[in-house]
Amino acid sequence: MNSRQATLLICLIAVAALAQSVFAQRPLDPHGYEPPVQTTDAPKELAGLEVKDQRGVVLPMQSALVDETGKSITLGELFTDGRPKLVQLGYMKCPMLCGLALNGLVRGMQGLDWSAGDQFDVLFISINPEETFELAAAKRKGYAAEYARAGGEKGWRFLTGSEASVRGIADAVGFPYRKMDNGEYAHPAAVFVVTGDGRLAQYLPGVAQSPTDLRLALTGAGEGQLGSTFDQFVFWCHQFDPNKGGYVIWAYRVMQLAGAVTLLALGTVVWMLLRNEARAKRLKAPNAEIFNSKNIVSGVVSRH
Repeated sequence: MNSRQATLLICLIAVAALAQSVFAQRPLDPHGYEPPVQTTDAPKELAGLEVKDQRGVVLPMQSALVDETGKSITLGELFTDGRPKLVQLGYMKCPMLCGLALNGLVRGMQGLDWSAGDQFDVLFISINPEETFELAAAKRKGYAAEYARAGGEKGWRFLTGSEASVRGIADAVGFPYRKMDNGEYAHPAAVFVVTGDGRLAQYLPGVAQSPTDLRLALTGAGEGQLGSTFDQFVFWCHQFDPNKGGYVIWAYRVMQLAGAVTLLALGTVVWMLLRNEARAKRLKAPNAEIFNSKNIVSGVVSRH
């Protein structure tokens, strides 16, 4: 087999490998994941209170809230810095679930080398309109101390508001809740990851948040402005799996990367073969000219 035939064979192998990587991919829905399987074993208080996928919606920035000092602000005023936000909804006197969710978020944030108030911010918005800004101030101080990072209190806000304002925010991000007969609230647990301009980028259900999921979600919400090139590459290789409530390796991305590496390797081999063939031709041509010159000289001498 000569070099031209070898080159043709390698190109055919490359095309076949690329075609396999494309057609082997299962069709994905527009969001790139399959719908979660609904379970029926949830407590009756939480029936119908699953977090809804509302990614891509813009939060109602005009919603009126009250901060920890009692100052009236809008949600949009909290986004003027352009940093992504981790948003939690619940209530501060919640007997169990909200405390678990807040503690889970603290643990996850402590595993990041990014800090609240620097690369991102945290907003806790109370769904109970009867809770006061004094309680919000106490909660902020307590969780900032638990977080134990410089500037943590600046980056972690506890907010209250009217039923209408908070309900509008909750509906926008897909967070259902209702007040029960005993005065407590039934609601799910989730962290909503919002871009710096107020668009819902991701949601992370559950009370435990891993540093890996938080970092990937914040990288996506940062839209190229947060994290290193390596962070962007790792984010590109993952997709969110609602069934697992976190990020998983995206097989299609791995196939794309493997296909690219294969094509690069094959291209390098083809280039080397062609280069060696061209070099062989260049080396052969001078030898032929020298041989012809010797014959001509020999003929001239013999005639004399």
